Amino acid sequence: MSPRASLLAMTAVCAVVVGLAAASPATASVTAAASDDGASTPTPTTTVNGYRNVGYYGAWQASGDAKATLKTLFVDTATAQNITHLNYSFGNIAGSQQALDAARADGAKGLDDVDPYTCFISDAAAPAAGETDAAGDADDDFVRAYTADDSVLGVADTKTQKLAGNFNQLRELKRLYPDLKVSISLGGWSWSKSFSKAVATEEVRAKLASSCIDLYIKGNLPTIDGRGGNGAASGIFDGIDIDWEWPGAPDWAQEVGNSIDPANDAAHMLAFVKELRAQLDTLATTTHRDYELSAFLPASPTVITAGGWSAPELFQYLDYGNLQGYDLWGTWSQTTGHQANIVGDPAENWGLGLDTIVASYKDAGVDPAQLNLGVPAYGQGWKDAQAQPWTAATGIGQQSWDQLKARKLEIHHDYAADGHYTATWGYDPVAREFWSFDDPFSVAEKTRWAIRQGVGGVDVWELSQDLDGDLSAASAAVMRKADDGPVAGTALVSCGHTPDAAAKAWNAQTTYDRGDRVYYGRHVYEALWYTKGQHPGYSNVGAWSTLTACGVDPATVQEWHADTVYDTGDKVLYKGTTYVAQWWTRDQKPDVLWGPWRAE
Repeated sequence: MSPRASLLAMTAVCAVVVGLAAASPATASVTAAASDDGASTPTPTTTVNGYRNVGYYGAWQASGDAKATLKTLFVDTATAQNITHLNYSFGNIAGSQQALDAARADGAKGLDDVDPYTCFISDAAAPAAGETDAAGDADDDFVRAYTADDSVLGVADTKTQKLAGNFNQLRELKRLYPDLKVSISLGGWSWSKSFSKAVATEEVRAKLASSCIDLYIKGNLPTIDGRGGNGAASGIFDGIDIDWEWPGAPDWAQEVGNSIDPANDAAHMLAFVKELRAQLDTLATTTHRDYELSAFLPASPTVITAGGWSAPELFQYLDYGNLQGYDLWGTWSQTTGHQANIVGDPAENWGLGLDTIVASYKDAGVDPAQLNLGVPAYGQGWKDAQAQPWTAATGIGQQSWDQLKARKLEIHHDYAADGHYTATWGYDPVAREFWSFDDPFSVAEKTRWAIRQGVGGVDVWELSQDLDGDLSAASAAVMRKADDGPVAGTALVSCGHTPDAAAKAWNAQTTYDRGDRVYYGRHVYEALWYTKGQHPGYSNVGAWSTLTACGVDPATVQEWHADTVYDTGDKVLYKGTTYVAQWWTRDQKPDVLWGPWRAE
């Protein structure tokens, strides 16, 4: 177990957020419990039976053709019952002073106080491929107003609120699912241009780390169109995910325009991760939160070596890494093949498979519990193809899992010589198209394989390509049936159900009648009378009564809640003592003299 993992093993109690847009940063954040000596313990990570189930989410997807909002993904489906970590993609790192000055001259917003090689958010588009020095997506991130219908909680954004866009939706999402871990993912294929220069010296590394923490963890946003400002996004992000693609790697592994330093990138990246870890830990001493630090890890042996990605020292500072378990083969080749096979075929693609990728990290000394196995929510396709892999064809690009499952493909599951599953592919005999992809069957098989390797979880790119959550559900189902996993943390609790009745996510636009049940925060609530728009926890004498903690039988003796209606004989826990109600009561503390409660 790494030093970071040992910290995550400590138990903590998190505060329940009860406010909406007016909530203060203190109440909006997830806090840790204080120990008997007054010291605070970190908030543990979230797991499915000791495993991580990580999902990446592209910021642009909410305004894309699929309109894959966070509400669509996490409220309208069961995805929230299966995902432990959400990596919001992507944040950018500023380029040179010249590029920033040019963008300002062109009227870009959000760049007034941005220094070269620091984290930033702007509304500037990239002028051309590789010219991403000042590019941002402020509109999707925190400017664009959501309607009530598209909002996680059914609350429409107003013109005057400081935080809108996806960031506000993330805040709403964490009010429904406070144990969900949300990180900002920095870089990606398109926004890794400036990483190398931004970590080249001790001074710039420290400045980059400080700027990323200030922007995303402290939530000090630029002011754009009346949105943003200091602390506007405080409490939303629980950590930072490093997605530098790819330090020190050859040109064929780079997006056009990337700056690289093959001789020094690996050492500089390690130094940056160490610096970022130190600054996050320093902040944690005052906020009493535990901030997670992860990275997106390459699959290519050449790229792994160039960036020093398998160095065990790197994992002293990372909580975990997400392996690129896909794009091992793709439509850049004029031959069909497997984009994400488990077992490498010595006769094809230099024998590259998930087995060789995981082994390259394990053999270097990396604890496999700190690795997550990547699975794709899309497929690679070829036309004019035969119904078998490794045959001549013409690449035609990618399709999402949602698109592929809607087609009438002949789906095949391939097995290795030892009889174990290795890959899935589909064939369209009418269009003569070959598709390599993962379906729920293959994700389940891969998860079983990863568990046998000691791997700590699964990650999926990208959630909006699987709107029903089929793939994350498949991995979570295997995790729940497996032996306890290697990751220390608290269990992902299903708030959607109590043992005797289903509850739904509270929504401001829904009309509730007496007896209706909703979940919000870590509790299930029951309506006492007709109500609409009043959120649970708003009033101790309001329409909502706390029924039970999420995942706990309502008949279990639980902590006293001021808003709960208790009848004669009901029992509660209060300051370590069990009390019994002697008559009907609400909003009366159990330890009040001559009150309705009797200590048992």
